[in-house]
Amino acid sequence: MFVFACLLLLQTPEPPAAPVWSATTLEAAATEANRRVLADGRPLTLTGEVVDVSCYTQLGKRGEGHKACGAMCVACGSPAGLLTADGTLYILMPEPHHPRRDGQVSLAKYLSEHMAQTLTLSGMASTHGGIHTLFIPAPMGQK
Repeated sequence: MFVFACLLLLQTPEPPAAPVWSATTLEAAATEANRRVLADGRPLTLTGEVVDVSCYTQLGKRGEGHKACGAMCVACGSPAGLLTADGTLYILMPEPHHPRRDGQVSLAKYLSEHMAQTLTLSGMASTHGGIHTLFIPAPMGQK
């Protein structure tokens, strides 16, 4: 029986790797304080409604009735968020730090096309200064 269990363990595929901070994000953590903030991040998968953070936090707008406006706002630079069933808002950001900073990667097009839809997204979650953020891996050149 023991041998059979060992054989099963050897044949069981490993689960997919959990999201982690990218090399450019780790490099951007230049100080010990930066590294402590990163250390508090954790892999997380969330399901919620894609919202325009500006209109949602300023006016409470969301859902199908706000889909066109929210899509335009996000496509033009307003941050997008994921509103979970418990009412928690996570700002959505592309994870790789330097490409995001240098304008080489953006989630604006993708998220504006999914405004008011329910998505399940995985990434590195951070709560700092009371702000919840989910940093999502994004392919280079995506704008």
